[in-house]
Amino acid sequence: MSNKEIVQSRAYRLIAPETFEEVVLQHSIDNNQVVVQPSLASICHADTRYYTGQRRKEALQSKLPMALFHEGIGHIVKSKDETFDIGQRVVIVPNIPARRLQANTINNKSSPNSRVVKDNYLPQSVFLGSGYDGIGQQNLVLPKENVIAIPSNVPDEIAVLAELTSVSLHAANHVSDYFNDGKVAVFGDGPVGYLTAATLHHVFGISKEDLLVFGAISERLVHFDFATTYLVQDFNFRKEENVVAVIECTGGTFSEKAINQAIDLIEPQGKITLMGVSEEHVPLNTRDILEKGLTIYGSSRSTAEEFQTLMHAFQSQAYQRTLEKLLPNQKELIRDAKDLEKSMNKAIKNKGWGKIFLSFEWG
Repeated sequence: MSNKEIVQSRAYRLIAPETFEEVVLQHSIDNNQVVVQPSLASICHADTRYYTGQRRKEALQSKLPMALFHEGIGHIVKSKDETFDIGQRVVIVPNIPARRLQANTINNKSSPNSRVVKDNYLPQSVFLGSGYDGIGQQNLVLPKENVIAIPSNVPDEIAVLAELTSVSLHAANHVSDYFNDGKVAVFGDGPVGYLTAATLHHVFGISKEDLLVFGAISERLVHFDFATTYLVQDFNFRKEENVVAVIECTGGTFSEKAINQAIDLIEPQGKITLMGVSEEHVPLNTRDILEKGLTIYGSSRSTAEEFQTLMHAFQSQAYQRTLEKLLPNQKELIRDAKDLEKSMNKAIKNKGWGKIFLSFEWG
């Protein structure tokens, strides 16, 4: 029998580009749910696209007002599940399965002929900070499966990188059956490319010799000391041999070149995972896709399983040292909507390589 309570939550909602408004939301708490108070969040490019109004007009109209952010950690302040204790540190899984939102037959496995779609690809599922109020609020009510305990030897600053890293892990899983057959390449020298390459090295054990990273900025590539790096401007992609899997992490205006370079690079019947987001259509070299018999996967959101894997993997001191290169020198303290606007304005001007963290003080 349902035993619902109501919890209030201060929220910084984006109501228009570059404008936050503080409001109070009310959430009901049901059985098998927990209340998490966010403590640390990381700004994603998706957040800045919403903030600057760079999303399509119809997307902004349908999704605002909305509390941003989907990369974050917090602590349990109320629990309707005996698995979690009050005060326990947890990482937030932003993809809330449709089956936890409504009583329906989505993914009903009772029929042997039914096709099961994973939670992270179901349109009926919701995602924090994307049309559904995200981490930029005082109290998040979540299904118990949307919070993963953080081990005591994983610092907050490392744990908050779990969401973005989980996306990299999910992308890698699409092509992991090829990892023992040849070389693996990553396109992109930004944080997503770095975390993807770090995941391939530390989680899947791919050696420096077999892990190729292509980027456009030499100052960024020096951070990839666990991989073999190349500038895209200086590389002949049709000459390299034995690359059987590629993960593209560029997005935006660079997607076209990166994807077509990957098609040139990869061996016949190779596998490519696309992670980079572009608001425009990207023309592809379909002739070589067909002639080589390539398999191309689209990959964006992850599931709780990837977070669980990473909470174990993040305990490695070597992995932590790799991830520390993305950490900012200081966190942005957020006490009100004006603080958040200042931090977002700083983020959109940031030309640096590392992440920007938001430290929430709720009072």
